[in-house]
Amino acid sequence: MRVATETLFRTSTGSMQAHTTQLAKVQQQISSGRQFQHAHEAPGAAASVMEWEAALARIDAQSDAAGRAEHRLGLTENALDDARLIMERTRELLISAGNGAFNDQDRALVAVELEGLSAEWRALANRDDGSGQPLFGGTALGPAFDAAGAYQGSPDTRRIEVADGQQVRDGVAGDRVFGTVQGQSSFAWLDAAALAVRETDPALRRAAMDNVQSGLSALALNTETMRTEVGVQRAALDRASTWRDTASSALTQSLARLRDTDLIDAATQLSRHSTQLSAAQTAYLQVSSLSLFERLR
Repeated sequence: MRVATETLFRTSTGSMQAHTTQLAKVQQQISSGRQFQHAHEAPGAAASVMEWEAALARIDAQSDAAGRAEHRLGLTENALDDARLIMERTRELLISAGNGAFNDQDRALVAVELEGLSAEWRALANRDDGSGQPLFGGTALGPAFDAAGAYQGSPDTRRIEVADGQQVRDGVAGDRVFGTVQGQSSFAWLDAAALAVRETDPALRRAAMDNVQSGLSALALNTETMRTEVGVQRAALDRASTWRDTASSALTQSLARLRDTDLIDAATQLSRHSTQLSAAQTAYLQVSSLSLFERLR
């Protein structure tokens, strides 16, 4: 009889300890919101969690990079819009200056406005992104063009990873917008517009203005080509954003299933283990009383 009592005692003690451990585990899962606290508790799941968390962190980094690229591309597109407006206004003024009714004074006023547009063009070529980085300097950090109009930037632009296996360029190199066309720099063409209008000889003036119009047409084509390229990069950013959203949602859901505590299920387990622990404690007290009775007997 004593052996049977000792067996019951050990069984009830073990049951009570097991349910206490399980109850503590569930309570920890509820309070922490995690199914496991240490990798050794679920090695396979822990490895997957680490991999998916790293993937989410990478997506967050790509999203931040995409935001910066979008900012620069937006500013670049705005700058190219301004460049187009300068080109359009310059060409309009040249056409106006060719009006036979214009006198020297009228043309002088046109030339002053053309000189102002030339100055705007130079400033535009060295416009930055608000943080001191030139929009048209490529990967270089300093001003894109020097005072003489020579390009100081790089021929390439930064490639930014915005999704797994996908990169975009964060701008266009300045020499492709403001560089040389038809043997002259863009700055020389803008300066030539004012000089052509100031020419006093009608025949020379007409020839000079026609020549400038030809150069400006080539510059305008460059500007439109670069605007198209920027549009392509911004469209790529939109596609990358869709990919990141889809991937992030899938990873987050997978993580939640594998890592996060199911509070409804945990509450059910908590109730069950509490009930089982109470039953084990009752059994332990009964066995303890029986053991004491046998010793007294």
